[in-house]
Amino acid sequence: MTTSVDQPSRSRVTTPRSGGGVHGKLYAFLIAFISAVGGFLFGYDLAIIGGANVFLKEQFDLSAAMFGFTSASAGLGCMIGPLLGARLCDRLGRRSTLLAACCLLAVGSIFTAVPGDMITFNVFRIVGGLGVGLCSIASPIYTNEIAPARWRGGLGLMYQLAIVAGSILAAGVAWLLARWLPAEISWRWMFASELVFVLVFACLLLLVPESPRWLAERGHLKQARAIFARIDGAEFADSGLAEIQASLSAESGSLGELFSPGLRMALLVGLGLAFFNNSTGWTGMCSYLAYLFEAAGFQRSDAILQFLLAYGFMGLMTLAACFLVDRAGRRPLWLVSSLVMVVANVLLGLVFHLEITGPLVLAAVFLCAIPHSFALGSLPWLMMSEIFPTRIRARAVAITTSFIWAVCFLAQYLFPVIARLSEKIVGSIGGAFWFSGAICAMAFLFGLWLLPETKGRTLEQIAASWKTGHPG
Repeated sequence: MTTSVDQPSRSRVTTPRSGGGVHGKLYAFLIAFISAVGGFLFGYDLAIIGGANVFLKEQFDLSAAMFGFTSASAGLGCMIGPLLGARLCDRLGRRSTLLAACCLLAVGSIFTAVPGDMITFNVFRIVGGLGVGLCSIASPIYTNEIAPARWRGGLGLMYQLAIVAGSILAAGVAWLLARWLPAEISWRWMFASELVFVLVFACLLLLVPESPRWLAERGHLKQARAIFARIDGAEFADSGLAEIQASLSAESGSLGELFSPGLRMALLVGLGLAFFNNSTGWTGMCSYLAYLFEAAGFQRSDAILQFLLAYGFMGLMTLAACFLVDRAGRRPLWLVSSLVMVVANVLLGLVFHLEITGPLVLAAVFLCAIPHSFALGSLPWLMMSEIFPTRIRARAVAITTSFIWAVCFLAQYLFPVIARLSEKIVGSIGGAFWFSGAICAMAFLFGLWLLPETKGRTLEQIAASWKTGHPG
């Protein structure tokens, strides 16, 4: 049976005979899975630099500042991508925006594999970053807009799981290429390898429908109802569509609405989620894991292998989070994970300060991966797409997502600089991790005082709650 639904101007959608139950959940899972491939490319594109930068540093004799910029340059494109993506999501739809992202990622993959100088390399890393930025806004919005409330947490975290899966595969590809190819060309094939997955994603996108909420906003109610009915039955389609129409009639759709009473708090929460997503330690170190493992006494090929193992462990933890988030709730996971990350950063700092080498370094990194996977890295991508009303969701998420990428860029760019400063002040790079531990304590207070619980609530209920002053 075909399930493809094109945009209304190009094709018709017939109302399915039945929906809901096991088949409906499978259909929702299929859509979320394909949408999450955008997260896979996000993870692959940003993680591949972690295996390649040790070669780039040597081949181009990079200074500490240039090494940081090269590792983080894709983040500049990622910052701009959501702002462009918000306009594309509203005008063309969520799925079409993901297809545009494929084009940018393909160009970035090809031209970062062939340059002879770092200027060209960094320019096309930024182009690829634009594609990642489009994925980072369109994929989470799309998944959240098709998922019923009771499944939304698990389906939404598939995006984070896909990011980790892309990172794992990137680490595996980097390890194999570093092991079997000469150093001067292995890094080129690392970047070229992404093109295969970009083409697969573009083909898969042709199998999924446009977001039913976007269709309803554009007045294509029949098409929207057909998709909802296929996902969770006719009753869900009718009640969901009525709720969306009521919500849309109460929204102005202007950017100024974000600064109205109630929604100002939603924007503050979104920005807080974005800040803590990349400032609590993992993001700063993840692009330098192979470099850190090498500094901790591992041979280069073994260092890249440990990089792979660290991401593999992170993948298992994220998979566990997918099962927990709709049971335990968002807020409890955030609070517990923040406290665990404080402890993890303190211990990792001690490992490097005391110059401990070998398996204990890997164990300390694994400990940092647990709270990042369960909440600090995953929940912002889920919740930023849950907390805003439909008409302004794309633009609001564009603001918070661009802020995520700004913090990501700074975390990656400044890590070598902070590490060197830590060596001067405390005699080791351990101080860089202790600094991150202090930020994790702030993340706990943010969760305690400001973070709402969105488990089990429809997107329209969450949006309305800000105006009543009871966000949950």
